[in-house]
Amino acid sequence: MDCPKCGRYLGEGMLPARCPHCGANLSNPTDSIRGSKAAASRKNVEGLTGIGKGNTQGKRRRYFQVFVGIVLVVGFGALLYYATSGFGTEGELSVPDLVGWNRERAEEELAKLGYTAVVEDVLSEDGTSGLVVSQEPAPGTPRPKYSEVIIRVSSSIAMPDIVGRPWSEVQSELESLGIAYEATEQLSDEVDGTVISSSIASGSAIGRDAVVQVIVAKRPVVPDLSGLTPDEASSELVTLLLKLATQDALATDGQKVGTIVGQDPAAGASVEVGTTVVAKVACSPEEFYANAATAVLDAIYNANPADDAIGNALLPLLSSESDVAGKGAHDVWWELVKRGGRFLDQPAELQSLPRSIVSTDLTVDSEKRQVTAEVTVDWDWSGLPGAGAEGSEDTRTVTLTFDDEGKLVDFFDEQTDVPFFKVGE
Repeated sequence: MDCPKCGRYLGEGMLPARCPHCGANLSNPTDSIRGSKAAASRKNVEGLTGIGKGNTQGKRRRYFQVFVGIVLVVGFGALLYYATSGFGTEGELSVPDLVGWNRERAEEELAKLGYTAVVEDVLSEDGTSGLVVSQEPAPGTPRPKYSEVIIRVSSSIAMPDIVGRPWSEVQSELESLGIAYEATEQLSDEVDGTVISSSIASGSAIGRDAVVQVIVAKRPVVPDLSGLTPDEASSELVTLLLKLATQDALATDGQKVGTIVGQDPAAGASVEVGTTVVAKVACSPEEFYANAATAVLDAIYNANPADDAIGNALLPLLSSESDVAGKGAHDVWWELVKRGGRFLDQPAELQSLPRSIVSTDLTVDSEKRQVTAEVTVDWDWSGLPGAGAEGSEDTRTVTLTFDDEGKLVDFFDEQTDVPFFKVGE
């Protein structure tokens, strides 16, 4: 049958609702038989020609098939990757034979196989450098991926003996040998600039990546403590492994009381570790002489006189102006404190009682460089046979005279260092 509009042949049997060539409507309301046949075949014709909605069931099936194919391809690729890489397993790889290879090639080969190279430098026997001379594990040994393989690489450079040598000399030698180094100073009693230690032992092979850690001696240098307080000076000296001792000094014009105005050793001196630096601390005249008197009283009345202990304690406190200057400890005690044996008629035990200070009241006359002290002393009688008492307490007036450096010139205690008691009772 031909299309009534374009004349194209449409075949026999059921007709389409529209002409596939010109799109003419072929349904005729007056022709019920022809119209019903056209309507019945419309769906199939639209699916074949692409005109209209078409058949969607076939499209969904094709999409699903494509999706399944993609999933299978991706899954197979992932499986192949994990199988060849040994992921999650120790694998069946074996260590390659690396002996004779240069270091770079050996490391690249191990990395390609998934191993971690651990390089150990060994001194070459034939002068070669940079070649693998042995390995661990041996070639052919099964080894899990990501494990370590040790390769020993030859080096023609041996670490020189540098300990105890001057750093300037050692530094030149290391540079001439092409050995990398890092030098660090450390406080020490050794001569300045002497090498104390090396991180690589003498005679050991020096590898390409080796860096020698060298420790160089540095003797402490005394800093300038002028103007610092004793606490500040002590903190600074501690960092240099030095110690601090203080001495009183009369403050002069422009000097701040409580600060350091002198020191020994002097600033800039190179000393041994542990050296004590003696610092002079500025004091007011009253404080200066009061401190000097306290030191003398402590030596005499906070003591046990056995073995001339009092005389020994007074010797460093004694002025060169004193009548007993230059004499021994026993003479200083007896001639300065006991006044030449004024109480020699008393038992020797009574003249040598242990004693301790209970309280002290000082009056300072800085112009005369003199201190008057009211000292209460507790005397220990426990070692005196037949004394009948364990101890006694008395208060005495003591006069002390000093030179301008705070050293003891004269000492006077009417009772010397014998306790007050009544004779004949």
